[in-house]
Amino acid sequence: MATQVSSDISTNINITARKNDSFYLEATLTNEDDTVFDLTSYTSVVLEIKKPSGTLVKKITNTGTASSDTTESLKAETITNDTTNGIIKIDVPYSTTVGDSTFTNMNLLVGSYDYTLKISSSTELHTVMHGRFKIID
Repeated sequence: MATQVSSDISTNINITARKNDSFYLEATLTNEDDTVFDLTSYTSVVLEIKKPSGTLVKKITNTGTASSDTTESLKAETITNDTTNGIIKIDVPYSTTVGDSTFTNMNLLVGSYDYTLKISSSTELHTVMHGRFKIID
């Protein structure tokens, strides 16, 4: 007889990226029966990278736009989702120019961070990936 129930659908995946390089990640979401997860109603995709203390250091969204924000929490990055094929693509260029300013997008300090990749609709929120985000030199 089962004595434990979990509604956690996220997968623990550790990611390694090189400091100041471009960053690309493609994830295909599937259901338990290996069919494609339908992303049609999910309008928001967010990758958050945090220090172990919980402080947000980078936020990449599919709804973000280029801005003059120079903080580490949000710069112009790109996430796209192929809703009918369950594919999420994160494609962060080496640098982004906004007006007269150029930002190096993956300028995190060398070290290990925590991350979550979340999708949401008007009625649902799901963490689909989580784990360690390691930056190497």
